[in-house]
Amino acid sequence: MDEKNFKSGFAVLAGLPNAGKSTLLNNLAGGLLSPVTNKPQTTRQNILAIADGDDYQVVFVDTPGFLKAQYKLQQTMVGCIDRAVREDADLVIFLVDATADYALNAPLVEKLKTVFCPIFLAINKIDLVQDVAVLDALEARIKADLKIEKTFRISAANGTGTDELKQAVIASMPNSPAYFPPGQWTDRWERFYAAEFIREQIFKLYQKEVPYSTFVEIEKFTEDLGPKNYIRANIHVERESQKPILIGKGGSAIAELRKRAQKRIEEFLGRKYRLELNVVVSPNWRNDTKSLEEFGYIVRDEK
Repeated sequence: MDEKNFKSGFAVLAGLPNAGKSTLLNNLAGGLLSPVTNKPQTTRQNILAIADGDDYQVVFVDTPGFLKAQYKLQQTMVGCIDRAVREDADLVIFLVDATADYALNAPLVEKLKTVFCPIFLAINKIDLVQDVAVLDALEARIKADLKIEKTFRISAANGTGTDELKQAVIASMPNSPAYFPPGQWTDRWERFYAAEFIREQIFKLYQKEVPYSTFVEIEKFTEDLGPKNYIRANIHVERESQKPILIGKGGSAIAELRKRAQKRIEEFLGRKYRLELNVVVSPNWRNDTKSLEEFGYIVRDEK
């Protein structure tokens, strides 16, 4: 490694829920590191995906979708965004959904005005907009709000424009040694991703409020035991009435969840696992500081 010419840094993805940040992260990093569903607010914590080459290492940071916090869990999600864009970033990629109402971005735009690093604008879902004039007007409106270093029109879902974005991100990174060893693709343990992929399938299988009321806790994780590889996970819900919904009639719903989650985990980890799921009622855990801290969230009181 020629450290004098090596580029390394952190590129933070910021945007509203369902703007496509997780899809873009997976596209840029070349893997399925972040859970992707058609429901907003799937990501709850910052997820790092490391892309490296002979002369660069970019740490892409997927943040939760920016929202107005209504309970303590969402306060921790907003805190993740604040720390990422203000403390961690060498570059912010502001991802805007071309099909959504841009005015909803106003609170996030105010936060982005306070960052000291360059901001790239990525206008996403351009494949769903037929009139180029609509994209031109959106870009002009955003540039009136923020100092934008470079603009990219992309479709994270089909890859349009994402390679150009990635190359520009690499070029913008500061000269620096790598932050992580070559070949490392994330800073998270495998058990974190096992929990994330179980939760991803909960979002895909269940409706309304139930997915948002769940937390997945990995109670046991054994590996390198061949056919005896085993994961036992507790799915925490807030109310007794949610437990039978997750389990389903005769256990049919949780059996389908287990099958799908196990397949996703095995594809990601590259080895077979036996997955066991239990449903636990933890009343009001999303708004309980002690529960949130036990589950690994950083809780900061709002001032």
